[in-house]
Amino acid sequence: MNPPYLECIAIEFPTGPKFMGKLLSLVGGLGRNGDDLFEFDRSNLEFYPRLSIGTGSSGGETLVKFVFSDGRTTFEKVENSTGVEKQSPHAYGYVSLETVNDRLASASLALTGVDHLGFNLPWFGPGLHPRIAALRSVLSPACAYHRFPTGENWDFILPADPEEIRFRKEMDYSIPRCPKFELVSFEKASKPVIQLDVSTPATFETLAKIFPESLKDPQIGNIWVYLRNGFTIDVCLVLNPASETDWSAFFKGYRL
Repeated sequence: MNPPYLECIAIEFPTGPKFMGKLLSLVGGLGRNGDDLFEFDRSNLEFYPRLSIGTGSSGGETLVKFVFSDGRTTFEKVENSTGVEKQSPHAYGYVSLETVNDRLASASLALTGVDHLGFNLPWFGPGLHPRIAALRSVLSPACAYHRFPTGENWDFILPADPEEIRFRKEMDYSIPRCPKFELVSFEKASKPVIQLDVSTPATFETLAKIFPESLKDPQIGNIWVYLRNGFTIDVCLVLNPASETDWSAFFKGYRL
């Protein structure tokens, strides 16, 4: 029997708020609707895991579901489990999805691609968040799981084909591998974050002007738009200037 691989990752928001319908109107050009989930387009249909978002969660919690090719499933709750409350040191405001849609439309901008999805779990102790450490152990044999090359606790799962995953066939890092998935130990604030990192054909300076409320990162050249939502977590649309290049080669040599 072939070893199993990580087939899909689904971010499942609570079913109550109308947030998901508005979000899908924004990202609808980046994938397709399934039965219960919206699945993002992959740079190669042979790559796994597939990444989806939906409203399958109950009880007011946001969950991330990891599904393996042998049918096994594991969940991670996006929550602050530290017992610590800490405000972000950065200044930003919240924007409704209607406003995001309106401003992009007024600037004749559309979303053109998704680089990665992910979650940030608050952690104020040493090292990696214990839950992410546990996920590393469970997930890394079944996907192309990478540490962040510069040492931050920002783990990334790169899309890969089953042969690259199951038998650790050498990966070609020069080709686009999207969308990736990020797992972050987050020390700046106690509010968990779901992030959707997407591209649009505008410069960093233009995006910063369109969204003055955003958290701006001039070093990387992106902006974090905090979306108003009915959840107990933050949901961020991370906007990047569109590029024809992919940064997967940055991770070469750092697969676990």
